[in-house]
Amino acid sequence: MSTPSFFDYAMENKGGKKSLKFLEEMKAHIPYEALERLLIEEGVYKPKEPGSPGRPPYPSKILLGALFLQAWYGLSDPMTEEMIHDRLSFRKFLDIKADDDIPDETTICNFRNALTEKMLFDKIFTIITNIMKEQRLILKEGSIVDATLIHSSEPKRRRNDKGEVVSNTAADKDASYTSKRGRKYHGYKIHTATDKHGMIKQVVTTTAKESDIKQLDDLTQDEQSYVFADSAYMSKEKKRTYRAKGIFGGIIERRVKGQSKLRPKQQKHNQRFASVRAIAELPFAFIKRLMCYTQTRFIGLEKNDQYHLLLAAAYNLRRAPAMQRKLEMG
Repeated sequence: MSTPSFFDYAMENKGGKKSLKFLEEMKAHIPYEALERLLIEEGVYKPKEPGSPGRPPYPSKILLGALFLQAWYGLSDPMTEEMIHDRLSFRKFLDIKADDDIPDETTICNFRNALTEKMLFDKIFTIITNIMKEQRLILKEGSIVDATLIHSSEPKRRRNDKGEVVSNTAADKDASYTSKRGRKYHGYKIHTATDKHGMIKQVVTTTAKESDIKQLDDLTQDEQSYVFADSAYMSKEKKRTYRAKGIFGGIIERRVKGQSKLRPKQQKHNQRFASVRAIAELPFAFIKRLMCYTQTRFIGLEKNDQYHLLLAAAYNLRRAPAMQRKLEMG
């Protein structure tokens, strides 16, 4: 990295106030040192030794920061490169000076692919989550479980000159179909467990047709306090298991075969827990609306699963300053 120039000093207090404030808060919460140690241990990043020949690699802080910028702002690889060139707040967030090189879209793509191939986004999410738990920004006790559908583009088909049906786009063979409230969906499901403030503790990605209840054990494997969920997770077996472990099961009940309507006790039960269960929908609304993630960006379950872990880590980081202020206020 180069030393600051006159231009850098002149631009020190320039840039959008909201963007600068937000990204400065993010810099304080991202554990860059711990993440760089992980990258070095896994062999996907090697700092240049002093005095060794050759061009030094981009600092891990820039490469990791670029991925978080993508997640927060819903950017493609080409747009990420363009925005780092164009926005002062992005350059300051990445500590890029006027004379520094900026990673191009291929470098960003290759770095993300290297992390995906070694399944490192799972470890990155775990590192960030565990640090936030130590800081009490994420609560260790209690889980609220939910799932959301993410649409995946279906291949567009046409007929060639011979009358044969051909596809214009690559088909995602891992994506599947499901129906919800009479509407057909094609893609994947993101399953999460959050704490009572809506901070994500666990993430699992499946194809759209997978049953929600099958993911419950993975999402709550370390839970010892309580579990809230909607009626898709209702199971007599789970109730008995939670009761035996001393875990409170606040799962919304639904009508079963032969039952025309819910009993008054069941209605009261559902009304009591509905507002708590709804907290799990906060991350999905946040990620889809504010982080602009409404459709998969990759082909295959593995790549999408890894990207969803990055999104979950980015979401937790984005909410961390507000949670810290809330904690300080008591």
